[in-house]
Amino acid sequence: MTVQKLVFIRNKFISCQEFNSKYSWANIPTEEEDERNLPEKCVSIYYSVNIEQQTIEKLYMVSYAPQYKPSFKEISVAWVNEYFAVEPADLLQLDHPEENIIQPGGEIFCLMKEKGEVVGTVAMIIDQEEEGAVELGKMGVAKEFCGKGYAHPLMKEALMWAQKKSFSVVNLHTAAKLIVAVSLYEKYGFKPVPFQAHGHFARVDLLMRLTF
Repeated sequence: MTVQKLVFIRNKFISCQEFNSKYSWANIPTEEEDERNLPEKCVSIYYSVNIEQQTIEKLYMVSYAPQYKPSFKEISVAWVNEYFAVEPADLLQLDHPEENIIQPGGEIFCLMKEKGEVVGTVAMIIDQEEEGAVELGKMGVAKEFCGKGYAHPLMKEALMWAQKKSFSVVNLHTAAKLIVAVSLYEKYGFKPVPFQAHGHFARVDLLMRLTF
């Protein structure tokens, strides 16, 4: 399996080849990775670059495997608890992700550091009420790693997955008071759409949608 490699500088993504050609100090390897050196279910490698400091951090994006389940729950619960309260529908997805996200056709991605520490997660959940639609949910970055731009590769990977799976619509349920998060969604093309009440999450008061 060929693992995709991308460089991201803040919220801009370019190929490793293009990055190496632009910066004389760049030395990102472009050859194919030895799968034996990759974490299980690795789908992409992202290089986080700080141009001013001339630093490069290598990150792995993995799809769901049972060993990533604790990190998926821990990061999601911590994020929700910071602003709201965890609801029964959260625990249904977090405690049983195989049955409620993976088996219906969705996916979970985890972003991790080279030593294996998971720093962020996102889930793509099949929308059972709208044909051709998938919901982006459970996206969060561990608090100690906020501000490093890790939400961008999570968003990038999730949307690439939706396009590869030929979904025409990505829905996102959020709360208007999450100003930073809503701004991120808008940068990736999500727009508010008319919305009533959410049937499962009391905290939701904003529906955003991205159409491919």
